[in-house]
Amino acid sequence: MPSLLLRPGVTVRLKKQPRHVPDFLVMACESDRAWIRQPDWPQHIQLCVRVTQLAVPFLQVVQQTAP
Repeated sequence: MPSLLLRPGVTVRLKKQPRHVPDFLVMACESDRAWIRQPDWPQHIQLCVRVTQLAVPFLQVVQQTAP
């Protein structure tokens, strides 16, 4: 089952992806697959990868304190 963080428009990296390669953009998710592409690629060119191949960055939650 795909992570709740994986939805269209989210940027991800492949596991062991070289630093010089830009992040990928998630286009769609279904079951254990995600369709990703580079932002500079044409819309019709996408890679289909297993969700387990993706390294989703952790989101930092910022707490606001009351003034």
